[in-house]
Amino acid sequence: MTNNYIEHPWLKDYPILSGHKHLIIGTHPPMPYNGSMAFYYGNMNEFWRLLETAHEQDLFFNEHGEAELKLIQKWLNEKKVAITDMVQYTCNAFSTDQEMMIESDDQLNQALQNWLENSSIENIFFTSFSNGKSAYSLFRKWYRKTYRIRLQEGIKIINQGNAEFITLNGRKIRLVMLYSPSPAARRGIPRSLPYINWLQLNPNVKSPIDAFRISWYREYFRNIVQ
Repeated sequence: MTNNYIEHPWLKDYPILSGHKHLIIGTHPPMPYNGSMAFYYGNMNEFWRLLETAHEQDLFFNEHGEAELKLIQKWLNEKKVAITDMVQYTCNAFSTDQEMMIESDDQLNQALQNWLENSSIENIFFTSFSNGKSAYSLFRKWYRKTYRIRLQEGIKIINQGNAEFITLNGRKIRLVMLYSPSPAARRGIPRSLPYINWLQLNPNVKSPIDAFRISWYREYFRNIVQ
């Protein structure tokens, strides 16, 4: 790559393999990276804590309350889950996705097409789906350029039951929108139709936004975690 782009710190170290059945896609870790764990969602470990809480199991944290990479990798391998990011090359420092500069499509994950087409992926989970620079929005842009097919916006998919599919090499893959585990994402959830509907059924829940997000992860990861 030119233009002094900086390559993703570990994207190439964790490819999507032929035996993987599920895929989690994010955007890119905040840069410069100062996370406690050199792995996806290791900056604050909020994704792993949310997923563990949703299924009431001790999966990813040790006795000191620290996320542990070997526990995460053990779970991923057992459940045939892969993780990757949509952005491979960055060109600026940023703390949030909206601050991340995408100057060229060449900055996106260059191995994604080959990885997907040669895998057994059945479900793709996106950890953010709003318009702009979310994981799904970047995937949507990449998919249109790669396959000349326009996908629905993430908000439409989520409002229609989270049941969008794509087809690769004759294999159907479900696209699943997840509410971002980021604390900043809590601001947008109250405007979400699924949250509004859920709140009507659960009016007296303590910390409703967090409870809703936990219920969402419980529902969509149910068949994987069990």
